[in-house]
Amino acid sequence: MNSKLFLKLFIFPIVTLWAARGFAQNAPADCRPGISFGSLIGSVRVGYNDGRLNVDKLYAICLPMPARQSDSNYPYNPDGGGKLSMIVKTSDGRTLNTYVWSAERFGNLWEMSQYKVVGGYEAVKPLGVGNFVLEFAAEDKPFYKFPFSVLAVQSDDPYQPPGNRYFIEGAWNEYGNLFYQRNDPQSSLSFTTWVQAKSTKDEKRSIPYELKLIRSKDNKVLAEDKATLRMQPNWLKAEFLLRPTDGDGNSYFKAGELLREDGAYRIRFTIEGKLYGEYGFTVKGGRIQFQGWQVRESAEPMMHIVDYVYGGKYSSWWIKREGTAK
Repeated sequence: MNSKLFLKLFIFPIVTLWAARGFAQNAPADCRPGISFGSLIGSVRVGYNDGRLNVDKLYAICLPMPARQSDSNYPYNPDGGGKLSMIVKTSDGRTLNTYVWSAERFGNLWEMSQYKVVGGYEAVKPLGVGNFVLEFAAEDKPFYKFPFSVLAVQSDDPYQPPGNRYFIEGAWNEYGNLFYQRNDPQSSLSFTTWVQAKSTKDEKRSIPYELKLIRSKDNKVLAEDKATLRMQPNWLKAEFLLRPTDGDGNSYFKAGELLREDGAYRIRFTIEGKLYGEYGFTVKGGRIQFQGWQVRESAEPMMHIVDYVYGGKYSSWWIKREGTAK
Protein backbone atom coordinates (compact mmCIF):
# COMPACT_ATOMS: atom_id res chain seq x y z
CA MET A 1 0.00 0.00 0.00
CA ASN A 2 1.35 3.41 -0.99
CA SER A 3 2.13 5.51 2.08
CA LYS A 4 0.41 8.48 0.45
CA LEU A 5 -2.92 6.75 0.34
CA PHE A 6 -4.93 6.10 3.47
CA LEU A 7 -7.77 3.72 2.68
CA LYS A 8 -10.11 2.65 5.41
CA LEU A 9 -13.68 1.84 6.29
CA PHE A 10 -15.41 5.17 6.81
CA ILE A 11 -17.69 3.92 9.57
CA PHE A 12 -17.92 7.25 11.42
CA PRO A 13 -15.84 10.48 11.62
CA ILE A 14 -13.45 10.90 14.51
CA VAL A 15 -14.58 14.13 16.09
CA THR A 16 -12.71 15.14 19.24
CA LEU A 17 -13.92 17.50 21.92
CA TRP A 18 -11.26 19.96 20.76
CA ALA A 19 -12.65 19.85 17.24
CA ALA A 20 -16.16 20.30 18.54
CA ARG A 21 -15.10 23.37 20.50
CA GLY A 22 -13.30 24.68 17.43
CA PHE A 23 -16.52 24.46 15.44
CA ALA A 24 -18.55 26.03 18.22
CA GLN A 25 -16.24 29.06 18.35
CA ASN A 26 -16.32 29.54 14.59
CA ALA A 27 -19.89 28.67 13.63
CA PRO A 28 -21.44 31.03 11.08
CA ALA A 29 -23.71 33.77 12.44
CA ASP A 30 -26.71 32.33 10.57
CA CYS A 31 -26.04 28.83 11.86
CA ARG A 32 -29.00 26.63 10.90
CA PRO A 33 -29.75 23.01 11.83
CA GLY A 34 -28.14 20.39 9.63
CA ILE A 35 -26.49 16.97 9.60
CA SER A 36 -22.79 16.57 8.80
CA PHE A 37 -22.55 15.37 5.20
CA GLY A 38 -19.33 13.50 5.94
CA SER A 39 -20.84 11.66 8.89
CA LEU A 40 -23.81 10.57 6.75
CA ILE A 41 -21.51 9.16 4.07
CA GLY A 42 -19.54 7.38 6.77
CA SER A 43 -22.38 6.01 8.85
CA VAL A 44 -25.29 5.15 6.55
CA ARG A 45 -25.13 1.79 4.77
CA VAL A 46 -27.17 -1.30 3.95
CA GLY A 47 -26.46 -4.92 4.78
CA TYR A 48 -24.62 -6.67 1.94
CA ASN A 49 -26.65 -9.85 2.37
CA ASP A 50 -30.01 -8.59 3.65
CA GLY A 51 -30.50 -4.99 2.49
CA ARG A 52 -31.25 -3.70 5.99
CA LEU A 53 -30.47 -0.09 6.81
CA ASN A 54 -27.58 0.37 9.26
CA VAL A 55 -26.71 3.74 10.79
CA ASP A 56 -23.82 4.49 13.13
CA LYS A 57 -22.93 7.69 14.97
CA LEU A 58 -23.93 10.96 13.28
CA TYR A 59 -23.19 14.62 13.93
CA ALA A 60 -25.61 17.54 13.73
CA ILE A 61 -25.04 21.27 14.00
CA CYS A 62 -27.02 24.17 15.41
CA LEU A 63 -29.95 22.19 16.77
CA PRO A 64 -32.36 24.23 18.90
CA MET A 65 -32.24 23.45 22.59
CA PRO A 66 -35.42 21.47 23.33
CA ALA A 67 -37.97 22.98 25.70
CA ARG A 68 -38.41 19.67 27.50
CA GLN A 69 -35.64 19.22 30.04
CA SER A 70 -33.69 15.98 30.29
CA ASP A 71 -32.18 14.47 33.43
CA SER A 72 -29.21 13.15 31.44
CA ASN A 73 -26.35 14.65 29.42
CA TYR A 74 -28.52 14.19 26.32
CA PRO A 75 -30.96 17.10 25.84
CA TYR A 76 -32.45 15.06 23.00
CA ASN A 77 -33.38 11.71 24.47
CA PRO A 78 -36.19 9.27 23.59
CA ASP A 79 -36.59 8.41 27.28
CA GLY A 80 -37.10 11.87 28.69
CA GLY A 81 -35.84 14.76 26.58
CA GLY A 82 -36.45 16.50 23.30
CA LYS A 83 -37.37 14.52 20.21
CA LEU A 84 -34.71 14.23 17.49
CA SER A 85 -36.00 11.87 14.83
CA MET A 86 -34.81 10.30 11.60
CA ILE A 87 -37.64 9.07 9.41
CA VAL A 88 -36.93 6.56 6.63
CA LYS A 89 -39.21 7.28 3.69
CA THR A 90 -39.71 5.94 0.21
CA SER A 91 -39.30 8.36 -2.70
CA ASP A 92 -43.08 8.85 -2.81
CA GLY A 93 -43.20 9.90 0.86
CA ARG A 94 -44.34 6.67 2.54
CA THR A 95 -42.85 6.25 6.04
CA LEU A 96 -41.05 2.95 6.68
CA ASN A 97 -39.43 3.48 10.09
CA THR A 98 -38.76 6.21 12.62
CA TYR A 99 -35.55 6.35 14.65
CA VAL A 100 -35.43 8.62 17.73
CA TRP A 101 -31.91 9.70 18.69
CA SER A 102 -30.06 10.65 21.82
CA ALA A 103 -27.81 13.66 21.18
CA GLU A 104 -25.22 15.41 23.36
CA ARG A 105 -24.23 19.02 22.77
CA PHE A 106 -20.69 20.40 22.34
CA GLY A 107 -21.21 24.07 21.52
CA ASN A 108 -23.06 24.14 18.20
CA LEU A 109 -22.06 20.55 17.40
CA TRP A 110 -24.31 17.67 18.51
CA GLU A 111 -23.13 14.08 18.73
CA MET A 112 -25.93 11.64 17.83
CA SER A 113 -24.62 8.51 19.47
CA GLN A 114 -27.57 6.11 19.80
CA TYR A 115 -31.23 5.69 18.93
CA LYS A 116 -34.41 3.75 19.53
CA VAL A 117 -36.81 2.63 16.83
CA VAL A 118 -40.53 3.33 17.09
CA GLY A 119 -42.20 -0.07 17.27
CA GLY A 120 -38.98 -1.78 18.39
CA TYR A 121 -36.06 -3.07 16.37
CA GLU A 122 -38.16 -5.95 15.09
CA ALA A 123 -40.12 -3.32 13.13
CA VAL A 124 -37.08 -2.61 10.94
CA LYS A 125 -37.47 -4.54 7.69
CA PRO A 126 -35.08 -4.84 4.73
CA LEU A 127 -35.40 -1.82 2.48
CA GLY A 128 -35.40 -3.71 -0.79
CA VAL A 129 -34.61 -2.09 -4.12
CA GLY A 130 -35.66 1.53 -4.68
CA ASN A 131 -35.13 5.19 -3.86
CA PHE A 132 -35.30 6.40 -0.27
CA VAL A 133 -34.71 9.47 1.87
CA LEU A 134 -33.70 10.04 5.48
CA GLU A 135 -35.65 12.98 6.87
CA PHE A 136 -34.38 14.52 10.11
CA ALA A 137 -36.63 16.53 12.42
CA ALA A 138 -36.24 18.32 15.76
CA GLU A 139 -39.46 18.30 17.81
CA ASP A 140 -41.25 17.03 14.70
CA LYS A 141 -40.05 19.99 12.57
CA PRO A 142 -38.09 18.66 9.54
CA PHE A 143 -34.76 20.38 8.93
CA TYR A 144 -32.63 18.07 6.75
CA LYS A 145 -32.97 15.22 4.26
CA PHE A 146 -30.51 12.78 2.74
CA PRO A 147 -31.56 10.81 -0.37
CA PHE A 148 -30.07 7.46 -1.38
CA SER A 149 -30.94 4.38 -3.41
CA VAL A 150 -30.57 0.63 -2.95
CA LEU A 151 -29.94 -1.82 -5.75
CA ALA A 152 -29.57 -5.59 -5.80
CA VAL A 153 -27.37 -7.94 -7.82
CA GLN A 154 -28.03 -11.68 -8.00
CA SER A 155 -25.13 -13.57 -6.44
CA ASP A 156 -23.05 -15.80 -8.72
CA ASP A 157 -20.68 -16.97 -5.97
CA PRO A 158 -20.92 -20.80 -5.85
CA TYR A 159 -19.41 -20.84 -2.36
CA GLN A 160 -22.05 -18.58 -0.78
CA PRO A 161 -25.83 -19.03 -0.27
CA PRO A 162 -27.88 -17.96 -3.30
CA GLY A 163 -29.79 -14.70 -3.34
CA ASN A 164 -29.29 -10.98 -3.83
CA ARG A 165 -26.40 -8.83 -2.69
CA TYR A 166 -27.34 -5.24 -1.85
CA PHE A 167 -25.53 -1.97 -2.55
CA ILE A 168 -26.25 1.61 -1.48
CA GLU A 169 -25.70 4.55 -3.82
CA GLY A 170 -26.02 8.32 -3.68
CA ALA A 171 -23.53 10.77 -2.18
CA TRP A 172 -20.82 8.08 -2.07
CA ASN A 173 -20.48 7.88 -5.83
CA GLU A 174 -21.55 11.47 -6.54
CA TYR A 175 -18.94 13.49 -4.61
CA GLY A 176 -15.28 14.00 -3.90
CA ASN A 177 -13.79 16.32 -1.29
CA LEU A 178 -10.89 18.80 -1.35
CA PHE A 179 -9.20 19.84 1.89
CA TYR A 180 -5.95 21.26 3.21
CA GLN A 181 -4.95 21.39 6.86
CA ARG A 182 -5.95 24.53 8.79
CA ASN A 183 -6.85 26.03 5.39
CA ASP A 184 -3.19 27.07 5.29
CA PRO A 185 -1.94 27.45 1.68
CA GLN A 186 1.37 25.94 2.74
CA SER A 187 -0.39 22.70 3.66
CA SER A 188 -0.65 19.79 1.25
CA LEU A 189 -3.79 19.56 -0.84
CA SER A 190 -5.72 16.32 -0.30
CA PHE A 191 -8.51 14.76 -2.32
CA THR A 192 -10.95 12.23 -0.91
CA THR A 193 -13.51 10.06 -2.64
CA TRP A 194 -15.28 6.77 -1.99
CA VAL A 195 -14.84 3.52 -3.92
CA GLN A 196 -16.30 0.03 -3.92
CA ALA A 197 -16.25 -3.14 -5.98
CA LYS A 198 -19.84 -3.86 -6.97
CA SER A 199 -19.22 -7.57 -6.78
CA THR A 200 -21.36 -10.46 -5.56
CA LYS A 201 -18.21 -12.13 -4.26
CA ASP A 202 -17.10 -10.93 -0.85
CA GLU A 203 -13.48 -10.47 -1.86
CA LYS A 204 -10.76 -7.87 -1.50
CA ARG A 205 -8.32 -7.06 -4.27
CA SER A 206 -5.66 -4.49 -5.10
CA ILE A 207 -6.04 -2.52 -8.31
CA PRO A 208 -4.05 0.33 -9.90
CA TYR A 209 -5.34 3.89 -9.89
CA GLU A 210 -4.16 7.23 -11.23
CA LEU A 211 -5.16 10.68 -10.01
CA LYS A 212 -4.37 13.95 -11.83
CA LEU A 213 -4.98 17.60 -10.98
CA ILE A 214 -5.50 19.41 -14.29
CA ARG A 215 -5.66 23.12 -15.13
CA SER A 216 -8.53 23.33 -17.60
CA LYS A 217 -7.42 26.30 -19.73
CA ASP A 218 -4.43 24.41 -21.17
CA ASN A 219 -4.99 20.85 -19.83
CA LYS A 220 -1.70 21.05 -17.95
CA VAL A 221 -1.28 18.38 -15.28
CA LEU A 222 -0.14 20.19 -12.15
CA ALA A 223 0.06 17.24 -9.78
CA GLU A 224 -0.61 13.53 -9.77
CA ASP A 225 -0.57 10.33 -7.80
CA LYS A 226 -0.54 6.69 -8.87
CA ALA A 227 -0.37 3.47 -6.90
CA THR A 228 -2.78 0.67 -5.96
CA LEU A 229 -5.79 0.57 -3.68
CA ARG A 230 -7.89 -2.17 -2.15
CA MET A 231 -11.44 -2.71 -3.35
CA GLN A 232 -14.21 -4.66 -1.68
CA PRO A 233 -18.05 -4.80 -1.85
CA ASN A 234 -18.71 -1.80 0.41
CA TRP A 235 -17.84 1.87 0.26
CA LEU A 236 -14.31 2.66 1.37
CA LYS A 237 -12.90 6.12 1.97
CA ALA A 238 -9.87 6.79 -0.26
CA GLU A 239 -7.74 9.83 0.64
CA PHE A 240 -4.95 10.96 -1.69
CA LEU A 241 -2.01 13.34 -1.53
CA LEU A 242 -0.55 14.44 -4.87
CA ARG A 243 3.01 15.21 -5.98
CA PRO A 244 3.77 18.18 -8.25
CA THR A 245 4.63 17.14 -11.81
CA ASP A 246 7.30 19.87 -11.98
CA GLY A 247 8.83 18.92 -8.64
CA ASP A 248 11.48 16.46 -7.60
CA GLY A 249 8.96 13.73 -6.79
CA ASN A 250 9.77 13.81 -3.09
CA SER A 251 7.40 16.56 -1.96
CA TYR A 252 3.65 16.97 -1.86
CA PHE A 253 1.66 19.50 -3.84
CA LYS A 254 0.84 22.55 -1.70
CA ALA A 255 -2.59 24.17 -1.82
CA GLY A 256 -0.95 27.55 -2.48
CA GLU A 257 0.31 26.31 -5.84
CA LEU A 258 -3.31 25.85 -6.88
CA LEU A 259 -4.69 29.01 -5.25
CA ARG A 260 -2.23 31.45 -6.81
CA GLU A 261 -3.97 31.36 -10.22
CA ASP A 262 -7.72 31.83 -10.62
CA GLY A 263 -9.53 29.64 -13.12
CA ALA A 264 -11.15 26.27 -13.74
CA TYR A 265 -9.54 23.00 -12.61
CA ARG A 266 -10.50 19.36 -12.38
CA ILE A 267 -9.43 16.17 -10.68
CA ARG A 268 -9.34 13.17 -13.03
CA PHE A 269 -9.51 9.75 -11.33
CA THR A 270 -9.01 6.48 -13.20
CA ILE A 271 -9.12 2.93 -11.85
CA GLU A 272 -7.55 0.10 -13.85
CA GLY A 273 -7.12 2.52 -16.74
CA LYS A 274 -10.83 3.36 -16.90
CA LEU A 275 -12.31 6.73 -16.03
CA TYR A 276 -14.00 6.65 -12.64
CA GLY A 277 -14.89 10.32 -12.70
CA GLU A 278 -13.83 13.93 -13.10
CA TYR A 279 -14.40 16.52 -10.39
CA GLY A 280 -14.45 20.10 -11.69
CA PHE A 281 -14.06 23.19 -9.53
CA THR A 282 -13.11 26.86 -9.72
CA VAL A 283 -10.55 29.03 -7.95
CA LYS A 284 -11.50 32.69 -7.60
CA GLY A 285 -9.84 35.36 -5.51
CA GLY A 286 -7.31 32.81 -4.29
CA ARG A 287 -9.99 30.54 -2.85
CA ILE A 288 -11.69 27.34 -3.99
CA GLN A 289 -15.34 28.13 -4.63
CA PHE A 290 -18.22 26.29 -3.03
CA GLN A 291 -20.60 24.71 -5.54
CA GLY A 292 -23.98 23.01 -5.77
CA TRP A 293 -25.75 22.24 -2.49
CA GLN A 294 -22.80 23.63 -0.52
CA VAL A 295 -23.79 27.18 -1.54
CA ARG A 296 -26.21 28.18 1.20
CA GLU A 297 -27.92 30.95 -0.79
CA SER A 298 -28.96 28.73 -3.71
CA ALA A 299 -29.30 25.32 -2.03
CA GLU A 300 -32.64 23.72 -1.33
CA PRO A 301 -33.03 24.52 2.40
CA MET A 302 -33.11 20.92 3.62
CA MET A 303 -30.37 19.77 1.20
CA HIS A 304 -27.60 22.22 2.09
CA ILE A 305 -24.28 20.41 2.50
CA VAL A 306 -22.96 21.30 5.95
CA ASP A 307 -19.57 19.85 6.64
CA TYR A 308 -16.16 20.48 8.07
CA VAL A 309 -14.71 17.14 7.07
CA TYR A 310 -12.62 16.63 10.22
CA GLY A 311 -15.19 18.06 12.62
CA GLY A 312 -13.44 21.36 13.25
CA LYS A 313 -13.57 24.94 12.05
CA TYR A 314 -11.85 24.63 8.68
CA SER A 315 -13.64 24.44 5.35
CA SER A 316 -13.55 21.56 2.93
CA TRP A 317 -15.04 21.59 -0.55
CA TRP A 318 -17.51 19.00 -1.85
CA ILE A 319 -17.01 18.56 -5.59
CA LYS A 320 -19.63 16.85 -7.79
CA ARG A 321 -18.47 13.87 -9.81
CA GLU A 322 -18.87 14.10 -13.57
CA GLY A 323 -17.68 12.43 -16.74
CA THR A 324 -18.80 8.83 -16.32
CA ALA A 325 -21.82 6.74 -15.41
CA LYS A 326 -22.35 5.83 -11.77
